[in-house]
Amino acid sequence: MAEKCIIPQEWEKYFNEFYKKIKNMDEKVEIEIEAPSVFDEEEAKDLPLLGLSYDPKDKVFSVMCENLEHLIYKPQEICVEETDGAVSQVRVVDGTGAEHFIRFSTPVK
Repeated sequence: MAEKCIIPQEWEKYFNEFYKKIKNMDEKVEIEIEAPSVFDEEEAKDLPLLGLSYDPKDKVFSVMCENLEHLIYKPQEICVEETDGAVSQVRVVDGTGAEHFIRFSTPVK
């Protein structure tokens, strides 16, 4: 598996395109937050994913699931983990340095 970081100018476009790939899938996600020396928490598991997006105006990355919207403020870095062109995980580092991992039940091509 290789991690590929996306340049900030491409975040909005990348996740708009990503939405098109998942909108008709029955994708489930797990969201985990890791803040070194503060906490390590699993926020959600096996939630139906509705979409991922980045709003450059408000500088917010959103993970929209059924019954949950996980907001990540002022992302510093967004990377995807890929195997054979399929994304298995998105890692977002927020403005405080905490890492948010969004893991997919099935890699998204």
